[in-house]
Amino acid sequence: MHQIIKYSLVFMLTLTCWYCQVLQQEPAKPDPLLAEVYAKKLHLSDLEGMFPPAATKEDSGQIISSFTSRWTQEQVFLSEAEKHIPADLSIEQLLKKYKESLIGLNFQQKLINQNLDSSVSEEEIRDFYEKNKDQYLLETSIIRCYFVKIPGNIKEMKKAREWWDDLTKYNKKRLASLAEKYNGTYHLEDSIWHNVSEIETLFPKGRISARNWTNNERLSISDNDYQYFFKVLELVSKQENAPISYVTDKARLIILNKRKNKLIEDFKTKLYETELRKNNVKIYQP
Repeated sequence: MHQIIKYSLVFMLTLTCWYCQVLQQEPAKPDPLLAEVYAKKLHLSDLEGMFPPAATKEDSGQIISSFTSRWTQEQVFLSEAEKHIPADLSIEQLLKKYKESLIGLNFQQKLINQNLDSSVSEEEIRDFYEKNKDQYLLETSIIRCYFVKIPGNIKEMKKAREWWDDLTKYNKKRLASLAEKYNGTYHLEDSIWHNVSEIETLFPKGRISARNWTNNERLSISDNDYQYFFKVLELVSKQENAPISYVTDKARLIILNKRKNKLIEDFKTKLYETELRKNNVKIYQP
């Protein structure tokens, strides 16, 4: 029995020595020091996760160089800032307020995600527009239009003219494809508004004047290189009220933002009143 114990102890000792030798043969992976600013140090391990899987040696070197440069500059700035902290400034108090703000904002977003109705009806948008349209005076003239610019010598020009004369949904797709084929330009969405000055730049200089455009007007002009097709759908001049379709997206955002604020305020009020009734809120006179 004693022999068995003896041999077992010898075996365990031998195994332990072997393991120690293995550890000595496999030293810990080096962690190079990249930069040092005063007592603060930047090691390669601090950049863990910043290297893309397919990064080359040159890519990695650039990442290290860029990060190190930013880090050292930031540390120098922070060190200088620390010297100028006002005596009455409480970092702990600032961190506490910041933490409370983050917690509150996170919970507000959760309430919004779970309870906000994000659909806005056309009636709501129209009601908002009628009440606020005087706030939306145009600073520049705007236009809804169709516009196609294609090289004037293409073999499909006859078809292009036929498609332009009959602007069905299918023919508009044909014209768009034709313009893309020859690196031309096109605007064939009737719901999109453009600044008039931007549309003017698409024509040969001096050939047209926006002052003379009227709704539903059609133009077909050419120069030495291109053929231009143009149709005015709706023109609204500078200093007029913006049309409702122009402010729809803005109106929707404002309506949703007001709805969000009301949701949060209503929740806060109901929660506060509930906790008051439960006697969980106590207010003492100073």
